[in-house]
Amino acid sequence: MRITFRSLPATPDGAVAVGLWRGRLATPSFTALDGGGGLSRALKRLGFDGDAGETELLRAPSPPLSSLVVFGLGKGRRLTPRKLRRIGGALLDELDESRAKSVTLLLDLAPDQVAELAYGLRLKGYRPLSKYRTRYDPDDEDDQPPVLDGVVVCCAEPDEAARLFAAREAVAQGVFLARDLADEPANALGPDEFAGRARLLEALGVEVSVLDEAALREQGLNLLAAVGQGSRRPPRLVLLRWRGAEARPLVLVGKGVTFDTGGITIKDAEDMELMKADMAGAAAVIGALRAVAGRKAKAHVCGVLALAENMPSGAAQRPGDVVRSFSGQTVEVIDTDAEGRLVLADALAWAAATLKPAALVDIATLTGTTEELLDAEYAGLYVNDDLLARRLLKHAKAEDEPLWRLPLTKACDGDLKSDIADLKHCAWGDVPDNDDAARFLEHFVPEGLPWAHIDMAGREFADEDDPLCPETATGYGVRLFDALAGG
Repeated sequence: MRITFRSLPATPDGAVAVGLWRGRLATPSFTALDGGGGLSRALKRLGFDGDAGETELLRAPSPPLSSLVVFGLGKGRRLTPRKLRRIGGALLDELDESRAKSVTLLLDLAPDQVAELAYGLRLKGYRPLSKYRTRYDPDDEDDQPPVLDGVVVCCAEPDEAARLFAAREAVAQGVFLARDLADEPANALGPDEFAGRARLLEALGVEVSVLDEAALREQGLNLLAAVGQGSRRPPRLVLLRWRGAEARPLVLVGKGVTFDTGGITIKDAEDMELMKADMAGAAAVIGALRAVAGRKAKAHVCGVLALAENMPSGAAQRPGDVVRSFSGQTVEVIDTDAEGRLVLADALAWAAATLKPAALVDIATLTGTTEELLDAEYAGLYVNDDLLARRLLKHAKAEDEPLWRLPLTKACDGDLKSDIADLKHCAWGDVPDNDDAARFLEHFVPEGLPWAHIDMAGREFADEDDPLCPETATGYGVRLFDALAGG
């Protein structure tokens, strides 16, 4: 879907969308369309009040209009960027319902507000993967693909609005990359194919290097290698670097388990097909690098993707195995379905030693207990530094990617005590597993390094009520990390 910007037309035509303030207070563009007051009377009969995100599809009052969508802007003094994006998302839903192929959007707003509303429209206008569909049911309205392919945003300062929107479009492209990757079937996206997608970012100036299985073993990333050893598709570690500034980097680490059967500790069959998205953390990291590179951010950002396929086979790791990690600590493997913390442990220790970060943040679809605890409304945040915590929570709220801080505690260490190794990686004891997982990871982060762990389990897919995403993979974390990078 293309979004372009133009000056407000004297006489709009075709399919048109126009806003109203709360209380049905008219904008200049609405007044111009409602010469005889018929539109206002119709909206009053329908109970439309102009609340933010409220929408109504009307018959066109007269030619040359073919259809008219009216949307609410709420109270002008409360038009925050977050609210403007949500208005744009709600408007996109109504535009799709209208079945118009192109729409003229009339906005009597400042350029920065125009850009934010268009950004929300853009995010909600993502089209889920359709390349594997060969047909649609003509008798099922819900099975029809969207037809809207262009929105012309008309405002008083289109050049400035377009300039401001360009940076947001770059972030949207990062979000879309993450959504595309999370929704790819696992037979099409293994560790090597994921690494190949990362190499495409070199065209934007991102430096990309890949460690293959032999290099992982050579450098001592044995936990990551062990998770992937049961698959014919060997594991990879990918480093992406955007050098937009001379400074110690912000380092983002993503769990990239391209399919998770549970390994020898195999999962139940129910919903196992969704395990193709167990790489959503790595998708968020690559999407964030796409975003900062796309907008040429003045920031130094690195992404580390820990990629493996967790499969059962005669070569797979077993419960009870002891593996020496990159950090030198030995780990007793208890449950091969708790593989995410293994790949992250090596990736965190390697990133800290190799990249000398200013701050280190990892993200993963890690534990079902986090999803149950937070009801998939928030991602869980564990962090060892209050300043980093405040920054993440602030950006999470602004970017509509909510976080809930949870406690890092040494009380978990009893669960992680092993009789034959330095650590057990899980315990299923009295302490919730999400807390144990976070504390396990903390053992692989050097003391004094600001570090955060984000458990996004349950946030990788959207339901129909998501304000900025259709019912598909969310790309959660891209907007949060782009904001954290700054520049």
